[in-house]
Amino acid sequence: MNRSTLLLVAAMVSLANVASGQTAGGGAAAAKAEVRTIEAPDIAALRLAAARNEAWAQFDLGVALACGRGVTRNRAEAAAWFSRAAEQGHTEAQSVLGWIYMTGSGVRRDDKQALRWLSSAAERGSTTAQNNLGIVYAQGRGVPVNRAEAEKWFRKAAAQGAADGARNLDILLKGNGGAVRPSAQPPVYPG
Repeated sequence: MNRSTLLLVAAMVSLANVASGQTAGGGAAAAKAEVRTIEAPDIAALRLAAARNEAWAQFDLGVALACGRGVTRNRAEAAAWFSRAAEQGHTEAQSVLGWIYMTGSGVRRDDKQALRWLSSAAERGSTTAQNNLGIVYAQGRGVPVNRAEAEKWFRKAAAQGAADGARNLDILLKGNGGAVRPSAQPPVYPG
């Protein structure tokens, strides 16, 4: 690998970290400072990598579009890029896409698609997907209400430290499964 190729790879990794909110310094202030500096050439590079069918770039481009980072916010286009990454097995994209279909944010609400993507991401360990899959079963969204299945997914999320999973497990065990609520939004998908 020549020097220019290595520099390009390093730049793409930095761009991926910026678009996904990760920083070398780790602090929230550093993340906000870096997020504000994403510019059109960065988005162009992401679009090229995404068009080459690179799942990480498709996910990060979806994040940029969903959040309006370096580009005009476009949740419908974001959903399309999340979908492409999810089809390739990108767990976080699957979780976000499940939430998008569950809430109808940028797409028409679709309980069948929500179940598909949340199930896949939940099986792969996403606590957000596990919590939201618990909601699907607790409220009977596209499936019959199944308290045991809801409890299973809330417990899995709670066991990994997810506060929303623990909260919903508590609500479910108190007998009010209809009052459980989905994660407000995935961390990469601001309101």
